[in-house]
Amino acid sequence: MIAESLTVMLVLALTVSALAGPWVLRRAAPALVRAPRTSAALLTGSVVSWVITALALGPLLAWITSGPVLLPGSAADVCQRCLAAANPFPTATIDTGIPAAVLLALSALGAAGLAIMVGAEAHRQRRATTRTAHRLRVWAEPRQVLGHSVLVIDDSRPFALTLPRRHGGIFISKGALRALTRDELAAVLAHEHAHLYQRHHLITTTVASICRPLRWLPIMAAVEDALGHYLEIAADDAARRRVGTPALASALLTLGEHAHHAGHEAPLDGALHALGPDRIRHLVQPHTGPAGLLAALTTTSYLATLVLLATIVYLPYLGAALSGCA
Repeated sequence: MIAESLTVMLVLALTVSALAGPWVLRRAAPALVRAPRTSAALLTGSVVSWVITALALGPLLAWITSGPVLLPGSAADVCQRCLAAANPFPTATIDTGIPAAVLLALSALGAAGLAIMVGAEAHRQRRATTRTAHRLRVWAEPRQVLGHSVLVIDDSRPFALTLPRRHGGIFISKGALRALTRDELAAVLAHEHAHLYQRHHLITTTVASICRPLRWLPIMAAVEDALGHYLEIAADDAARRRVGTPALASALLTLGEHAHHAGHEAPLDGALHALGPDRIRHLVQPHTGPAGLLAALTTTSYLATLVLLATIVYLPYLGAALSGCA
């Protein structure tokens, strides 16, 4: 009964989190925004844990079901011995007509297929970022601005953005250098430097590479959409600690106002922007009180539950493999 109950818990945890996760994340936002770096780690861990736990379903079912033997005699004996060594639950099997080898193979194929899709998406993002870097470098020249190594773009529109270090790092336009005061410029550069220092591009690429092949799951789409907001808040927090809230809020207003008048600009793949007034409310009037705490605790508990369920399944298999299925 223990193994069967564990199976039900695993399926329920995956289903409920996949469907209700977006609602919980929205409710948790007032609390999560207070610790954006922790929240980004929580979102990343949620995605990875969901996938790993989903792949544990096949190995778990292999403990409690039985079916025809597909492998030749000696191989079948080894497979059964390893399953018995890995199974920590004394339970009778249920004859489903599905061989245990098929359940294990489906999980392995699912993991391999997902790894291929994740790798392909990561490669696509790297190529897109490289194209963006080439596009920007044509108009850019390296400079030292307020102690930061930047690439200054010959563009009258004020904007600043960051690409991964190997693609140039911080880019800022001549329009921004003219439009921003010294304090505002220091705030923008501190914001962009935080993206580099905190490895936000790596986090974004990792999560997007996992989520995009699985965006048909509501939780994956919600996590990918929310992650960028928390990373921008994290960069804002780093900038305001260095230069203060007024300078950063003023800089965001200036960049947002000019961007509005300049009209819509096509997004640059792989770039993180210091742009727009949408985060100013958090800067000048951050959330206080208990709002979102219960939902944030629910999110944390969900992550811990997934990790626990996956560990219960994978650890016995690992132990059996290390002991030679003895």
